[in-house]
Amino acid sequence: MNDSDRRPDPDTLLGVVQEEEAKSHRGRLKIFFGGCAGTGKTYAMLTAAQEQMREEVDVLAGIVETHGRSETQKLLQGIPIMPMVEVTHKGITLREFNLDAAKVRKPAIILMDELAHTNAPGSRHPKRWQDVEELLTAGIDVYTTLNVQHLESLSDLVAGVTGVRVKETVPDSVFDTADDITLVDIPTDELLKRLREGKVYIADMAKTRAAENFFKKNNIIALRELALRRTAERVDAQMDAYNVREGIRESLPVADKVMVCVGPDQLSAKLIRTAKRMAVSLKASWVAVYVENIRHYHLSEEGRAAVESVMRMAERMGAKTVMLQGSNAVDEIIAYARESGITKIILGKPHKSRWRDLIYGSLADKIIRKSGAIDVYVVTGDPASDTLFTARNSLFEFKPDLYGLSLLAVALCTGAGVALRSLLTPIDQAMIYLAGVVPVAARLGRGPSLLYSLTSVAAFNFFFVEPIYSFSAYDHSYWMTFCVMLVTSLMITAQASQLRLQAMISRRREHHTQTLYTLTRTLASTRGHQAISEVVTRHIEEVFNAQVTLWVPDPGGHLSPMVGALPEVDYVKEMAVLQWCFDNQRPAGRDTATMPSAIGLYLPLATISGILGVIGIFPKSERKHFSLEEISSLETIESLLASAIERANNAEMAEKSKIEAESEKLRSILLSTVSHDLRTPLASITGAASSIAQDRGKLPMETIRELGRSIHQEADRLSRIVTNLLDVTSLESGTVKLNVQPYFIEELIGSALTRLETTLADHVVTTSSESALPMVMVDGVLIEQVLINLLENAAKYTAAGSLIAISAARKNGMVLVRIADNGPGIPAEDEKKIFDKFFTTALHRAQKGTGLGLAICQGVIRTHGGDIWVESQPEGGAAFCFTLPVAETMAGDMADNAA
Repeated sequence: MNDSDRRPDPDTLLGVVQEEEAKSHRGRLKIFFGGCAGTGKTYAMLTAAQEQMREEVDVLAGIVETHGRSETQKLLQGIPIMPMVEVTHKGITLREFNLDAAKVRKPAIILMDELAHTNAPGSRHPKRWQDVEELLTAGIDVYTTLNVQHLESLSDLVAGVTGVRVKETVPDSVFDTADDITLVDIPTDELLKRLREGKVYIADMAKTRAAENFFKKNNIIALRELALRRTAERVDAQMDAYNVREGIRESLPVADKVMVCVGPDQLSAKLIRTAKRMAVSLKASWVAVYVENIRHYHLSEEGRAAVESVMRMAERMGAKTVMLQGSNAVDEIIAYARESGITKIILGKPHKSRWRDLIYGSLADKIIRKSGAIDVYVVTGDPASDTLFTARNSLFEFKPDLYGLSLLAVALCTGAGVALRSLLTPIDQAMIYLAGVVPVAARLGRGPSLLYSLTSVAAFNFFFVEPIYSFSAYDHSYWMTFCVMLVTSLMITAQASQLRLQAMISRRREHHTQTLYTLTRTLASTRGHQAISEVVTRHIEEVFNAQVTLWVPDPGGHLSPMVGALPEVDYVKEMAVLQWCFDNQRPAGRDTATMPSAIGLYLPLATISGILGVIGIFPKSERKHFSLEEISSLETIESLLASAIERANNAEMAEKSKIEAESEKLRSILLSTVSHDLRTPLASITGAASSIAQDRGKLPMETIRELGRSIHQEADRLSRIVTNLLDVTSLESGTVKLNVQPYFIEELIGSALTRLETTLADHVVTTSSESALPMVMVDGVLIEQVLINLLENAAKYTAAGSLIAISAARKNGMVLVRIADNGPGIPAEDEKKIFDKFFTTALHRAQKGTGLGLAICQGVIRTHGGDIWVESQPEGGAAFCFTLPVAETMAGDMADNAA
């Protein structure tokens, strides 16, 4: 072997690193494993705990069953014991493990005896191994005990060996993912001796019954063998994992893939366990398959529940579950097996053959014939497992209305034939009957169509075959015609039933696809968390006839409702389930393995970036149970909701980043612009003041006066810049409060012209206004400042002697003010940006403008409810226009706002 062959695969190495990273935040599970009770598992667990106590490790006894044995009780001394919590069920108070208190206490190691124990009804989890899983997730190491008969994949073997079927089981995945397995084993004779001495069970009656029914020498030997074999498989799996990490590929076998076919019968549980054991021994992945064909729709509620139970059992044991749909189960199974690369198929064979199997062949026979290179394993069940959960048979189910319609169809065909007897031959009438079976089979089902087939043959014989009105026939060849008619009718019935099923399946698929497509399209066009949540909750309420609530974390991490609310009944309990779902990012509540007694089903909104919230679904019917298909659909919808919310979050973050970038850009512009504009007057002021201070006695008085005027002008310019900045900030923040009063616009224009008399001295200024122009309701000081800014700009950026025209008129219930000049004008590409803060054209930059004056004008006008814009004049120059509300309109708006 060269070095390159031993080099670990990069993808495998990455997977190992990720797995170790995940385990670093998770507690370690150590299982003390034995063949049966009495081998000393609890004793070994307590001995290991005492060793940890001597090393000053924080150990806590969560659940330890000593069964009154003094040796075991001595080992428990010195170990802190977690107080139990009382659970009341049907008036009976039971004591159970306090999971929440243990998580708050958070010891380094907690002792959890009897891993397969079933918790009291009303507990958070139905099983103790689920409590252990939550402790491990919380980062707490767990020591626990387990007998081999409680492993789910081996329970049927144990039942076959001992005759005792174990109801309390633990999924093999818990055993397989444990960090340490310690096999606790003693010789068979020593165990029987311990039993006789009362060290296994204390009560004499119990001891005698256990010895007779379970603790037989051959049973104990078989259980020891199973325990040793399962432990060896675990060691082998650890060796394979080591080989993968080290890149040793020669020892890795060619991968097999196992598929098990299940159905609505008790044999399916045995098939699942058999497939699990085979997959473990072959180190192969496996899948459980169920086919929804026409028989599925004829199952009773008990039968459908059995299918759900079997598929959930397969999931617990680590299988991928697939539900196929099609009229021919054999073709669907073979097609899926070939597409998925299945190498081995496991099937069940009833203990007793049914009449249908004798005629057409069993499912196993058909799959074996079509399997090709795929290996097929047939598992035979015992007589008790042959029971099918079919409370009704649709072929003979009596629905009077459907069977009455079938007889009516025969009567109509007969009536048509009798009416046309002179034109039709008997063969033609037979064709009429055969044509009638098609709509009957397509619309009414198999039972009514079978009745139609039989009665149509009888009617044909009675009404159209000589002797008429008799069930005999002179021509014996008609008996062949009767048989052909019956067989043809039955074949048409079978084909029509299959087409009916295919149409039903197609409609269901189309409806499901259309529903998801509509939801996806709606979500794609919806913006905002609230709107997205309402779209999804409304969809779930309509499709599943349920109430929906959506909870999301606030900035402090506490869940709060965004849509809907929890039911008032058992609010505290439902809130605890919802919080658990959020903390553990796993489904909880109704029809799940966690708190199944809850009213609602809770699903986490989990994405790659983390968990976004929890959605709760509450059926309006108390008897409603969610099927696997419905839960799968809900998980798909939940995934769409999570993706939509994450997309909205990303959009908000992008918008926030954009705003921050724009703010940073504006800040940079502000710093560069303002620093330049402030530096210039400050430099002038500093220079002039320095000259006066240093050379005051030497400078002539006229020079000193000139320097003083320069200081005054530059200080005034500096004051205007600072005032403009403050004005812009106030307008944008909305802190400006208007002191509105009625004014004549001509009065405000005149006041502005008076203040700018010196500035406008070199320009020709004209004013005009419509007659009877109404008053405007404005803040006179601010509007006057707008006029001053616009007139100053007109004077500053036009040549001496140019015309500045001011006009006022009515327009659309507003007063329009227009200030036009015949200067160089505004470039067309700058007209929309001219009112932005710090924006300056080339001419502005040449005149050292700050780009704030027009921004202030825009803010003032819009605060008054008006609008402002710039127009290019055909003859040249620019016209700045703005509108103001008339006094009546402004007063009315203010009255409405006050109301």
